Amino acid sequence: MAMKVTAAQIRSRIEANADDYAAEMLPPDSFARHAFENKPYPAIKRAKTPADADKAECEKWGLTADEWAEEMAAARIALAHDMKLDLIMKGITPAM
Repeated sequence: MAMKVTAAQIRSRIEANADDYAAEMLPPDSFARHAFENKPYPAIKRAKTPADADKAECEKWGLTADEWAEEMAAARIALAHDMKLDLIMKGITPAM
């Protein structure tokens, strides 16, 4: 069974390790990691509620619609953090 991760867990890991890429904080066998690595940014950004849940993905990953939305939120937070780090590495100060 896939490891489940919440948005709060990712936020906490980012707070504790602000200079580390969040992608590495997502469990490798989690749906959040799968979404982070395989879904386009607009799809991650757009998916916000259980009503947005992909039924086939829920079935494949053993998730409820609420869990799917939570994992997508974790992927969205990780993606935003990593995009911010990329800007910083390029010498650009991101807007907060």
